[in-house]
Amino acid sequence: MKLKLGVQLFYNMGLRYTSYRILHEIEKRTGVLEKRHPYFFKNPSSQSLEKWRLNTPDFVIKEREKLTFLKSPSLSLKEKVNLIKSGSLLFFNREWIEIGKNYDWLTNPVTNYKYNNSLHWSKIQDFSAENGDIKYVWEKSRFSYLLTIIRNDYHNDEDNSSFVFDEIENWIKENPINQGPNWKCSQEISLRIFNWCYALYFYKNSNSLTEKRWSEIQNVIYASLHHVYYHINFSRIAVRNNHAITETLFLTLSEFLFPFIPETKKWAKKGRKWFEKEIKYQIYPDGTFLQFSMNYHRVLIQLFSLGLSITERHKKRFSPIVYNRAELSLNFLFQCLQDENGYLPNYGANDGALFFPLTESDYRDYRPQLNTLHQILKGIPLFDDVSEACQDFNWLSNCSNGKKDTQLKKNKELLISLTEDTI
Repeated sequence: MKLKLGVQLFYNMGLRYTSYRILHEIEKRTGVLEKRHPYFFKNPSSQSLEKWRLNTPDFVIKEREKLTFLKSPSLSLKEKVNLIKSGSLLFFNREWIEIGKNYDWLTNPVTNYKYNNSLHWSKIQDFSAENGDIKYVWEKSRFSYLLTIIRNDYHNDEDNSSFVFDEIENWIKENPINQGPNWKCSQEISLRIFNWCYALYFYKNSNSLTEKRWSEIQNVIYASLHHVYYHINFSRIAVRNNHAITETLFLTLSEFLFPFIPETKKWAKKGRKWFEKEIKYQIYPDGTFLQFSMNYHRVLIQLFSLGLSITERHKKRFSPIVYNRAELSLNFLFQCLQDENGYLPNYGANDGALFFPLTESDYRDYRPQLNTLHQILKGIPLFDDVSEACQDFNWLSNCSNGKKDTQLKKNKELLISLTEDTI
């Protein structure tokens, strides 16, 4: 039976995939993965908080004191932050679930199963009848909710930096390096650090960011990059979808965001090569995306915006294929967009993913994310009359390449073609 399944796997997935999966299973069972991803190690090149504050590398935003875009006080933001601070969390952009003020980062709120944070991540199951779906545990540890708090603090002139850094510090305490469920997925690891970067930069001058906390955060950043780099083939070979793009982008940007880590030169060089290869492979010449999912396609749009804005700032552009595929990808979603509300067909897999929630727009409204990438690529907004769509771009401020290009327009012939293809 096992031989039959192995033959079927080879037939369906090919030699590269099958060989890697066999090797990965051997490494997992023999303890090789545990040795490659050790439980304890220390960042060998930490930088003092004072030095980082004096010479902070460019990110997509600066500290809150230097942000100048128009503030829009928002009651809905206040309400969301109050819910978060009282122990609730918006799961998958659909349902608020009460998980408690002292949530342990390890318990599935649906099944109440608590994962073991002393086990190496390679021994943690993704899904079982007892555990339930591990994504319920990953959801808070992604830290996307920090962006809601940050936006509230800017627009409503509040300061929740103490709460934010308490959350990060508590996560570090409850999730020892390479142990437990939250170290299992390299994409989740990458997203967590991207969202921590928003907090570090926005609250850069907060007294709540102490030397001790900065040292602990640096150590986790180092361990996270180490983990992603030395497990990158899992997403590049076994998964090969938006996971691979997220992780290779994380490595690519590491030399800009964390130059005080010497290894980022090597990790970024390899990451850039892999990222560009994945973009060429996963986005087709007509702008469609290999996952055939409108929502995962939007995930890709957000990753493009983050990646291009940072590389443009550091004057180290990607190869032309990345810009070409970014524009084609943007155009495809724009052509499918419903003009009156920004919705797209809920086509393909949709697990509620929105890595960087930077506006109060409805989850189904794609205009903010499309507008941001359009403005980065072409130097002008995509939507002239939708103010909320511009809010997303404000949080990737000053990242236009400076040129003024023509605005995308709806292509009636393409729309007819797309409609006919779905009938």
